[in-house]
Amino acid sequence: MSLRHKHLFTFLNFWDANHDGILSWNSFQTLAENFAKLQRKGKLEKEVVDRWKAIFEKWWHELTAYADENKDTLVEFDEWLKFFEKLGKNTKTYQELPEFLKTYLHLFFLCCDYNKDALFCQKDYKKYLTTHNMDTTKAEEHFKYMLIEEDVANGNAMTSDRFKDLVYDFWVSTDPESKGKYICGPFDQSINELELKIKKRD
Repeated sequence: MSLRHKHLFTFLNFWDANHDGILSWNSFQTLAENFAKLQRKGKLEKEVVDRWKAIFEKWWHELTAYADENKDTLVEFDEWLKFFEKLGKNTKTYQELPEFLKTYLHLFFLCCDYNKDALFCQKDYKKYLTTHNMDTTKAEEHFKYMLIEEDVANGNAMTSDRFKDLVYDFWVSTDPESKGKYICGPFDQSINELELKIKKRD
């Protein structure tokens, strides 16, 4: 299982709301409800849900326009891999990504900046891992691995741009020593799950 397979399956799980290894419009509707609850601290308010559904509907149309090669209104894992492979070839920074991914990165940073100081620190990273039921035993080691001099100068914390750079790296890099390889969490724990899902569909 390649590094990119591991990374992109880890990320797919964030959007795969029904956990079947395939992205669908139903997955995105569930995500809209989840973001609405997050915004309203657990409350499900129709007006807020509708706003998020409008955002996610636009994202869904953009994603399928880029990634749904067989036009079955689903994005399967092999299509997901090809989509990010093309991004890696056609872009050099996160600023060159499709608009929906740039918007997602902005929201992702806001959600991960738990203490709202406009920086992503080790405490934020551990909180993120805990929130997503990921292993935190190597959180300190993994976070330090991602730091560069600029982050150290910011008190061992990342700005929004640095965070987005690392997520972009996580999405497109083929380097096993990539600086962004842990930004979305310790990816090895989900590999057995990926293999089982692929085997089940085959």
